[in-house]
Amino acid sequence: MQQLKGDAVPTRPAGTGEPGPPEQPAPVARSGRLLASTLVNVAMIVLIGYLVLVPLVILLYSSFKASTTQLPFQVPGFSVTNYLNVFESSHFASVAWNTVLYVVGSLLVALVLSMSLAYLMERTDLPGRRFLAPMALAPMAVPVTVMAIAWALVANPVNGPLAVAVRNVLGLHIDIYSLPGMILVMGIFGVPSMYLTIAPAFARLNPELEEAAAALGAPLRRRLRLIVLPLVTPAVSAAGMLLVVVALEGFAIPAILGLPKQIFVFSSQIQYYVQPPTGVPNFGQASTYGVLLLAVSLIMLMVYRRRTRDAHRFRVVSGKGYRQNRVALGRWRVPVFLVVCLYMLVGIVLPLLTLVWTSLSPYTRPISLSNLGSMTLANYGNVFTAPGMGHSLLNTAWVVLLTATISTAISTWLAVAASRRQFPGSTVLFEATFLVFGIPSVVLGFAILFLYVFIPVPPLYGTVWIIIVALVARYLPRGSRMVQTALLQLDDGLIEAARVTGARPFTVTRTVLVPLLSPALRKCWLWIFAQALGELPIALVLTSSDNRTLVVELWNIFTSSGDYPTASALAVIILVVSTGAVWSVNRRGAMEES
Repeated sequence: MQQLKGDAVPTRPAGTGEPGPPEQPAPVARSGRLLASTLVNVAMIVLIGYLVLVPLVILLYSSFKASTTQLPFQVPGFSVTNYLNVFESSHFASVAWNTVLYVVGSLLVALVLSMSLAYLMERTDLPGRRFLAPMALAPMAVPVTVMAIAWALVANPVNGPLAVAVRNVLGLHIDIYSLPGMILVMGIFGVPSMYLTIAPAFARLNPELEEAAAALGAPLRRRLRLIVLPLVTPAVSAAGMLLVVVALEGFAIPAILGLPKQIFVFSSQIQYYVQPPTGVPNFGQASTYGVLLLAVSLIMLMVYRRRTRDAHRFRVVSGKGYRQNRVALGRWRVPVFLVVCLYMLVGIVLPLLTLVWTSLSPYTRPISLSNLGSMTLANYGNVFTAPGMGHSLLNTAWVVLLTATISTAISTWLAVAASRRQFPGSTVLFEATFLVFGIPSVVLGFAILFLYVFIPVPPLYGTVWIIIVALVARYLPRGSRMVQTALLQLDDGLIEAARVTGARPFTVTRTVLVPLLSPALRKCWLWIFAQALGELPIALVLTSSDNRTLVVELWNIFTSSGDYPTASALAVIILVVSTGAVWSVNRRGAMEES
């Protein structure tokens, strides 16, 4: 056999049918592709840094400007006047206390409901689980603004069906326009996200531990307290921290249910300072509240990361002898089933039913069989014929479609770059987007507003593009983590095999990576679409006469004109579109699993 010398590459002998090794790309072509790839990476790094870090810098900058009616950039020098004014104000103590009560109360309500549902669905022989479990997740398809309006209709003290029924049956007077009302609605809205986090922890518990305790005579209450609850602590604490962040940043529920009686929390106070119903805005105070809210949110996220990092200490499922077994409810089976159905009826079905009923009524009135004959579709006609509604519908279409597409594209690049470590610092860049988790929507919109007032290049203020920029920044960390989860399931050998054949990086991405990731990309796109459709605080802060969206129109109709039937009709339209997107995600996911 002839020995090869140096770097000589054997060639295929003439006349033979044996394939030779792939042709090596020319140095010029290879250097050109490397330069193009480097330019793309640099451009994406600059873009992501611009979306994530610049708003934070602008917010901090404006908080140290002693501005009231002036924009922060019009005030020379720096000072801590805003912080002194906030902490010395008696109003701050009231807002802080309301925020603490609102967040803690919502957390307790959501914890009790989600843990009870998760345990009953995953660990017991509760009847009807196949129907009740999807019902528990139904609020995920309801935009929070629509949910808040539905509860305002069903439980208002004047003619709300739930308030009237409780007053007639129990003699109790309930008022949804109160801090307890805000806590109840936020708690119910937070159940689905907490349930999705907690339910897998209950499902993976090894039943041998409970069986051993039961054999020693421990009652169910003691087994729950000493065995089950400690083992699901990581999942519960992680879900709780995320709900605290969601409650802190939430604006729609405190605004719709709290502002009528001047009950402020941090998020609604920021909005009130930026866009007061009367008078002039106070940008300095708004910036300071935004920084404080951001700091609390980031602390909660740090606690969440720490709790999930230590979750391995609570693993009880091993490869040997594990089996799933359900606890028999015995004579409590039917009563517990009825209680769960009552929660579904009161907490989910009745508010949405009232929303639909009001949208078909000529005026706001209680649900009754005698009023069925006067139902009308006129409110839906009013929605589509209202001045400017067509323009708002077009704006909404542009916002949700472009936000979903751009966010998914950037999220895919970011997740692929971090997973494949395409350049130094790609993992750091991916983790840096986690900061956006801690930026409340109203704070992010506020920072974007200041940015484009200060730097009007490109001229985005007053256009739909400024809303799209803010929404892309908001959903970038969530979208990138959706794609990264799918990437972790792919074997690198598939991509390496394509590269060995001489395929270029773009060809590998188009023919191998994208088809394999298509289920995750569809899910990411539709999830962002549904979320962007109901995003109120960002759209409200950045709105103008030319870039109004449907959710802003809904806010104006409900809070300003007080035309509840027309507002309900618009809310139902938004709900149908959002539900369709969520249903499409779940249906495709079920088909792919089967």
